[in-house]
Amino acid sequence: MFRREKWHFVQPRADGRFDVLMADGAKAVLRSLTPTLRSLVTSEEDAVRRLFPTAYPDDPQRDAGYQVFARQELIEKRLANLEALEETLDDETIDEETLAFWMGTLNDLRLVLGTALDVTEDEDPVIDPSEPDDVPKAIYHVLGVMLEEVVVALTTALPEPDPDANPPG
Repeated sequence: MFRREKWHFVQPRADGRFDVLMADGAKAVLRSLTPTLRSLVTSEEDAVRRLFPTAYPDDPQRDAGYQVFARQELIEKRLANLEALEETLDDETIDEETLAFWMGTLNDLRLVLGTALDVTEDEDPVIDPSEPDDVPKAIYHVLGVMLEEVVVALTTALPEPDPDANPPG
């Protein structure tokens, strides 16, 4: 199993932007995965079932209607996220909106790969670094670490709550 070192590939800056400190190897892996994700997002393959979850599991007819209306919008959003990541992957600094696009694509990549690996929510795949067949599992793990880093960076960048503000309600 991999040990998580204290590294951060994305760091919030005082100006609201984010520094990106990503190794060339990680960029190469993302570049190699994005064309596959692009083709899968627009397909009806089982690998993308987690990207288009059932809205009405107890009502197939109602769910089919939902899928007709929502699927195209979800596809467009995922493709826009993917394009933003591809266009800014070599940038050393990105804004919050772009980082949110990255978060969407990292999540999509992880969901699709997790589906292919048959990973459940209750388990992390065991990785043996000496096994060539475990490369997809290692990529899945790294995508999870990257996704966590993005969430932490975006959360860290949120303003502190104003204790004098009126609570909603």
